[in-house]
Amino acid sequence: MPVKKPYHHGALKEALLSQALQDLEAEGLEAVSLRHLAETAGVSKTAPYRHFADKRELLVTLAAHGFRLLAEKLEEVMPPPSADPARLAPADPARDSRADPREALRALFRAYMDFARERPALYKLMISRLGFELHSEACRLNSERALSCLVRAVAAAQARGWRAQVDQAALVLSLWASVHGWATLLIDGLLPPGISLEGDDWLRAAQVVLE
Repeated sequence: MPVKKPYHHGALKEALLSQALQDLEAEGLEAVSLRHLAETAGVSKTAPYRHFADKRELLVTLAAHGFRLLAEKLEEVMPPPSADPARLAPADPARDSRADPREALRALFRAYMDFARERPALYKLMISRLGFELHSEACRLNSERALSCLVRAVAAAQARGWRAQVDQAALVLSLWASVHGWATLLIDGLLPPGISLEGDDWLRAAQVVLE
C-alpha cells in the first residue's frame, strides 16, 4: 500500500496547479481531474478539495493563472512606463525619426503568439466560450492586465503619429482580434491548403496589419 505524503497547507495547491497544467497540455481538458491530481501528488483523494470545491473551480483557477502568465509575458517586452511616449509630450519628429512607433506592438504580437504556441491547451481554455463562462474576478483582473499592455502600446504608437486619427478602442480591438486569429490558425493547424509558413513567416504575415 503506497505511503501518502504528508499534507502541507500552502504547498499542495501549487503542486496541484502545476500538475493540472501538465495534464492539460499533455492529454487535454478531459484528463484534468481532482482524483488524478491527488494520486499524482500522493495525497488522499479528498485533499485537493481543501483547495478546489470541484473541477469547475480548478478550471477557473487554471484560467486565471493562465491570464496572469500571459500578462507577465507581455509585460516583459513592454518598455518601462517612463519610456512610454503616451505619457510624455508629443515626440519631436526630427529627434525621433529613426524610432519606429510600432516596435512595442511587434514585440507584443510575438510574445502573445509565443504564449499561445507554448501553452496551446491552456490558451484555448482561457480564450474560449468555456473560458468566458469560467471567468472569475481573478480572471477579469489578470485579463485586463494583459490587455492593458496592448492599450499602452497602441497609445504610445498613436502619440508618435501612427494611425493617430483612428479611434483607439477600435484599433485595440482590431489588433487583438488579429493576433488571436493568428494564434488559433497556427495552434489548430487551420491554415488554408497550399499555404505553408516557415520560421517567422507567420510573424511577417501577421504584422501586415501594423503597416
